[in-house]
Formats: sequence, structure tokens, C-alpha cells
Amino acid sequence: MEISEIEKYSEQRLKEKVVLITGAASGIGKATAIRLAQEGAKVIVNDINQERIDETVNTIKAFGGETFGYLADVTDKAQVDRMIEAAHEQYGRIDVLFANAGIADYADFVRMKESFFDNMFNVNTKGVFLVTQAVVKKMIRYEVPENKLRGKIIITSSKAGKDGQEKMTAYSASKAALIQFKTALAKELGPKRITVNAICPGTILTPIYGKDITREQLVGIDGKVALDYKKGVADPEDVASVVSFLVSDDSNFINGQAINICGGTIFH
Repeated sequence: MEISEIEKYSEQRLKEKVVLITGAASGIGKATAIRLAQEGAKVIVNDINQERIDETVNTIKAFGGETFGYLADVTDKAQVDRMIEAAHEQYGRIDVLFANAGIADYADFVRMKESFFDNMFNVNTKGVFLVTQAVVKKMIRYEVPENKLRGKIIITSSKAGKDGQEKMTAYSASKAALIQFKTALAKELGPKRITVNAICPGTILTPIYGKDITREQLVGIDGKVALDYKKGVADPEDVASVVSFLVSDDSNFINGQAINICGGTIFH
């Protein structure tokens, strides 16, 4: 996103909210970090690539947003715990966790290696568990007025988590697990005034498919087309808009949902 576009989001509806975004150095995470910062949030940019973290942080700082980057692998509990401590040292709290870090890849099931399956679950599912647990341990202790939420958890699942995709058995299963993780956790944390929701993007034009992928090629991967003007493929900013709503107070009565962002290619 070019800095010249920030006029689109001049409303500071997220002012003073502290948001931790994992996988924030590219694709959906980067677009969301920029969008939330434009709306006034203080954004902690997490990823495993320092150079790309710096790019995201510098983009936010260039338009006056407040942010800092933190290099950590969400599959490593010690690194995750240190990141959460650093966030609290800097801002005193985390209002929203956007657990977005993940990987995607294709593999023929019969030829799939055990290490491939394990790695998919390690990043996509265990990584969400570790960072969410570390955040919630502190979030449940926040002192807030009785009519306020203590915080929000937003998890990136996938359309594939609801509608398994051919040659994406491991990915689809890892993302399906997150939908039930979200539901169970929403029931457990709702009484503590913490909401838990998931987003389920369809095919998004991001580097996860390869930096040179075209929209036309992705349409071929997805196969189904529901919205002709997008040709069934969305941009990261389309997802960032939904996350912005979930971060805002406008969504405070939404809990335990798995929201599709797929142009109507599935309806459940």
C-alpha cells in the first residue's frame, strides 16, 4: 500500500488501541498493520524476517504511525513469551491479538512427507496456540470497567478450513483446527470479557503463492468465481478492512464467529 493512500483512512477510530500482529511483514499481516496504524492503533509488527519487519515498520512511521517490530518465531514458546513481555514493557497491555502467522503449500497426499504435515500444524496451529495463550495469560488480569471488554483475539483461519482444498490436505486440516480452537476458546473466554473470532480468507493475492503470481493464475487455482469484478481473488487490503472492523468497538458484540472473506465462493 502506498503512503499516498492514507487519506482514505483518516478516521482515528482505533486511537490508543494496542495491537499485536504476527506474520505482519508481508501479505495480509502487512496490509493490516498499515491499515490499523492509519486508524490510530499502536501496532507491534512480528515476523521471522527482520528486513521485512523493518520495511513494514518504516512504512508506518513514515506517515506518523506508532509501531515497533519484534523478531520472533511463533512456534518457539520462549521467543513468544519474550515478545509478549516486550510488548507490555512498551505499552503496558495488548488490547488485540491478530494471530495471523501461517504457511501454505501444496502436496500430493500419497507422496506427502511426515515432516511436511508436522510443519504445517506446527506453524499454523501450534503457533496460534502459543501466542494466544501467552497473550491471554496477561489479558485476563487487565482491570477494566464492567461495561468494557478486556481484549480481543482474532485468528486467521482460511476458506480451506471450511472447504478442504485438493492437494492441500495438511493446510486445510491445520486451518480447520483453528476454527474449532476459536469456538472453544470463545466459550471459555467470553465470560471473562475477551472475544475470540476467526477470519476465513479465500484466495488472496499475496506472496504466499510466489512473488510473481498473477491474479489470473490464482483464479485458476481457486477454480470458483463468484464476484466477477474481483475474478474470485481478493487483495490483502480486502482482508485488512474486515480485521479493522473486528478490532474496532463496532464489533464488540461479535464472538465465536468464523467470517468468510472469499467473494461468495462458499456460504457456510
